[in-house]
Amino acid sequence: MKRRKQTLRMQIVPNITSYGIGVKNVLHQTLLPLIIACFILPACLSCSSEESLNFRSADEALKFYQTYLGKLKEMKTSNTSTFYKEANKWKQTSDTVYHYLMKDSVFLKDDHCANRFTAIHDSIRFEFLRLTETWRYSYADVLLIKEQTSAFHDDKELQEAVSEAQPLFLKLDSIPLIEGDKAVILLNYRKLLKDTKLKGINTKSDMLDFIGKEDIMFRSFLTHLYDMDKEPLADITQETESICRNIFIAAKEGKIKARDAMVYMSMRTVRRLLQNSTACIADINHQQMKSKAQGNAYLWMIIQPFISIDQFSIATLTPQERSQFNYVISQLPKSVKFAKTFDIDQRALNYLLPQQLLKMYVLTL
Repeated sequence: MKRRKQTLRMQIVPNITSYGIGVKNVLHQTLLPLIIACFILPACLSCSSEESLNFRSADEALKFYQTYLGKLKEMKTSNTSTFYKEANKWKQTSDTVYHYLMKDSVFLKDDHCANRFTAIHDSIRFEFLRLTETWRYSYADVLLIKEQTSAFHDDKELQEAVSEAQPLFLKLDSIPLIEGDKAVILLNYRKLLKDTKLKGINTKSDMLDFIGKEDIMFRSFLTHLYDMDKEPLADITQETESICRNIFIAAKEGKIKARDAMVYMSMRTVRRLLQNSTACIADINHQQMKSKAQGNAYLWMIIQPFISIDQFSIATLTPQERSQFNYVISQLPKSVKFAKTFDIDQRALNYLLPQQLLKMYVLTL
């Protein structure tokens, strides 16, 4: 069992270069512009006002953080509810201490205090990694924990923006796909990207037009995903990245509202990740993988929503996408093919992979 656990951990690492050039990259690397958006928008994370403590010194603040670490070490078991509640308490505690130290310029004046804070913070993260092993967390648990610990959970302003954008994405489902073989699809896909770059995206209307046309291309692409294993796709990846980056540059320059760029592009990315995941499930359940490399690539793409949908994006999930996510969750434990590809028995796959996904999330906190 120990060897199998190690095998699973190694295979979760994204080593998909043998599967074409960029099937994963077409999906995953387009998340990079969302990082750019973080520099465009005002900081969204703030210290919780629920626990505003009046520390008298940096040492007192650090002792408070150390005390929280001590209490966490005493926790021997956990479950889904206690995990996300404790994770939220950690964020509140960390914010409270961190903002006091920043306000007092401690990080600038005292390297020793800064190092103490970092050491305590890392030790707390280690304790949360330990807690992931005290309960058999499921895929559904991982999603719920991510939702409940999102800094944007129950953000009414964001939900209003999502509701405003949702009709566009619902309408896309009714638009027919492009007919033709993979060569026709790729030809049209490249043409769309080339034309879009030449025209540029300078308004919200331009952005929505691109999202709509790209969605048709991407869904058409997915119908031939099984046969794309040998196709060079690096140019599609690069052109898509460039267009997405230009959208956020336009937002920075005031041509598109920053909120619109962030919300629409986040919803676009979530939609693509889930579309790709469900397409992979259909293929891997009904077709024989051509190689272990292709199987590993499929598995990596299937679990991408658990990894790549961040705290902001998860708060933009529509009911339809939540249903899609639930479908992915329901399928992962069922397929013997997944277990065979991971070289691990199916029972272990049901809790070891979710455990690793939860650990990966903890490392982002």
